Amino acid sequence: MRQVDSRFSVSGQIGLEDIETLAASGVEIVICNRPDAEELGQPAMSEIRQAAERVGIAFVAAPFQGRPTEPAIKAVEDALQGTSRIHAYCRSGTRSAATWALAEVRHGRAVDEVLMQARNAGYDLTGLFV
Repeated sequence: MRQVDSRFSVSGQIGLEDIETLAASGVEIVICNRPDAEELGQPAMSEIRQAAERVGIAFVAAPFQGRPTEPAIKAVEDALQGTSRIHAYCRSGTRSAATWALAEVRHGRAVDEVLMQARNAGYDLTGLFV
């Protein structure tokens, strides 16, 4: 799991066993940017949702493939409006980091600043803003 800013972290696919860790670290919202059945053996969104809700974590389904979609960006924008700690996941974390970056730029953050934060978390999103 990689922290892209003080409230937003991303990762590859999470498992049911990761929900307790996320809750213990203060995460209040989990956003899924990965479609079901993208890869054999991945847990279904419904399983992750149930596990998250059991421990009081809100779950947001915003799956997509390729470039972030408008609904996925909007889901991150909505989550960022509050003060909650948020964790988003996909296959590798890159889609989730890209969605965060686009949401942040829409809300007035400088592209260079967002790219630097993503880079510090291990994601090169330079092509996202070309």
